[in-house]
Amino acid sequence: MAEIAEGIVIDRLISFFGAEVKLFGQLKKEVEDIRIELDHIACFLRQTDPMVDKEDSNGGFKLWVQHVREVAFQIEDVMDEYKLYHVPVAQHQQQQGLMASLSRIPHMVQTVKRHLQAASKIRDIKTSVNEIKERSERYRFNTLQHVPGENCNEPVDPGMGLHFLNSEALVGIDSSRQELARRLADAELKRTIISVVGMGGVRKTTLVKKAFDDEIMAGHFDCHAWITVSQSSRVEVLLRTIMKQHHSMTLEEVAMTYLSELTNRSLVQVSVIDSIGDVRNCQLHYLMREVVVSKSKELSFIQTCPENLSNHDRVARHLSICYKSNNFPMVVGNYQNHSAIFFDIEELPKSFCFLQFTKSKLLKELDFEGAPLTYIPEELGNLFNLKYLSIRDTKVKKLPRSIGKLHKLQTLDLKRSFVSELPVEINMLFNLQYLVAYYKYKQSIYSINSQRGRKLYSNFGSLESLEKLYEVDLEAYSGGNFFRELARLKQLRKLCITKLKSESGNALCDAIQQMIHLQSLRISSIKEEELLHLHTISSPPLPGWIYELRNLTKLTLEWSRISDDSLQILGVLPNLLFFWIFEGYSGAQLHFHKNHFKKLKDLRLCWLNDLKRLIIDEGSLTLVEHLELGPSPQLEELPATISHLKCLKTI
Repeated sequence: MAEIAEGIVIDRLISFFGAEVKLFGQLKKEVEDIRIELDHIACFLRQTDPMVDKEDSNGGFKLWVQHVREVAFQIEDVMDEYKLYHVPVAQHQQQQGLMASLSRIPHMVQTVKRHLQAASKIRDIKTSVNEIKERSERYRFNTLQHVPGENCNEPVDPGMGLHFLNSEALVGIDSSRQELARRLADAELKRTIISVVGMGGVRKTTLVKKAFDDEIMAGHFDCHAWITVSQSSRVEVLLRTIMKQHHSMTLEEVAMTYLSELTNRSLVQVSVIDSIGDVRNCQLHYLMREVVVSKSKELSFIQTCPENLSNHDRVARHLSICYKSNNFPMVVGNYQNHSAIFFDIEELPKSFCFLQFTKSKLLKELDFEGAPLTYIPEELGNLFNLKYLSIRDTKVKKLPRSIGKLHKLQTLDLKRSFVSELPVEINMLFNLQYLVAYYKYKQSIYSINSQRGRKLYSNFGSLESLEKLYEVDLEAYSGGNFFRELARLKQLRKLCITKLKSESGNALCDAIQQMIHLQSLRISSIKEEELLHLHTISSPPLPGWIYELRNLTKLTLEWSRISDDSLQILGVLPNLLFFWIFEGYSGAQLHFHKNHFKKLKDLRLCWLNDLKRLIIDEGSLTLVEHLELGPSPQLEELPATISHLKCLKTI
């Protein structure tokens, strides 16, 4: 009887699993269908946006386009949910036997339920798309007949063929080519527009194209792009052309070029800039802000927390919470928003609950910077789609272990929070790129203990996507070989380690040699009297790997006791912008030689107790804008050659 009963149960389970497999196959096709629909809608919106922006555009047409955009949002959400909860059927079939099958039933029932919900949402979306199409025909919104697309025919420039002439075919432009090359290679670091003017047919375009193709000339620039601007060109198409030519740059590097372009055009105002020219804080002019906020609301891109938010029916993709009082919107979880950012929150109301955010399963960004937050619950792990989490300047003391479930997380900002150690589950965040976790004591700036790092556990080398690790307390580290794990982080661009002991020097050097992308390095010993022994320290006094750091832009030496010979090695680093020596020099004379530190903008020489003489050759430190000296009690006088520092702004 037992065998018969077991057979009946297994037959029913097979039938159940078979139905689930069939349902999954159908849902997969439905998702692919709406993905294609989303591609078409995205193309349509790119084409209709210019018409919507026109002052004389029809109000009904704007409303109709808004409905199309909201359907696109719904499709994105369904696709995100599908990726979130989808588990391949093959994973359910790995275990065999009755008990294994029975143990999977609750999960399978939940999966089927979610598949049915997704299928229902897809049907609703298809209904909405059909209604939008009918509305278009009813009100005759024949937009695509009037909007120029990317593939429409444009007048052909007869000079385009000259771009492809061989150099051998060019005669009589040598002097012009040399003049253009001289101007392009000019070391003056400022935005410049060079106009090449002449009558038609004198090979202006050919001249410029050959300069663009010259490899030596290209070496003078961080990036370059070739675009052809015709009279009928659209700005969007030009920007997309430029973007395609930045294929070798990271997303962050491309974003920084966009920010630089916006600031140079005064569309964004820089409010805080660091010593080497990097933008730290920026803002919009109030007129520009009004335009951006208005347009964002029109596109349902961002909602800035109106007082009647609870009655607001529009979909808000991004939520900006910026109240300074208890008048705080408590319906965040009711929205399919993708980000929530806090500004100037002085007090959270008693009714506030972090769990409200866990209702927004599609949340990608959560920024609590400066908010009076003290606790994060385990439910944080339910935000499977989260990519950015910041609790900077909060009073949170501990991260929940469920953070290990956030497999899409790319940025974790714990700066100046009360979190003292990172849970071991952090090591499961394989997509994490930026980990910032330290506390800086304002009252002890000139102290080896001015910053406090955070505790890591063994196996952190699994975070192989990490680009910024700032900072780690080596003394508090718990686990296996720290430097073997560190060597696995080959993508690091910024690294800070505190509390190093003398015997750790060589192991650190071996690990750093693997980091070819390293741009910023900060190391401090466990105490002021502790000297770090770096391999090859006898000749030359700096380790051999220092030559390999071609991308290094910031270098701080604290209590390092380097000599003048070491300084000359650092002087040839091609991209060094920031150099700070704090009680880190042991000689009586400090000499900056000609053609050294060519790109340096910020030089700080602090507490050099043995320094008696400072020499700056003409042709050295040519771009330095900020110079900080002292206290150095034995320094007799400032060198007269400081007058050669033409770019110096502050001293």
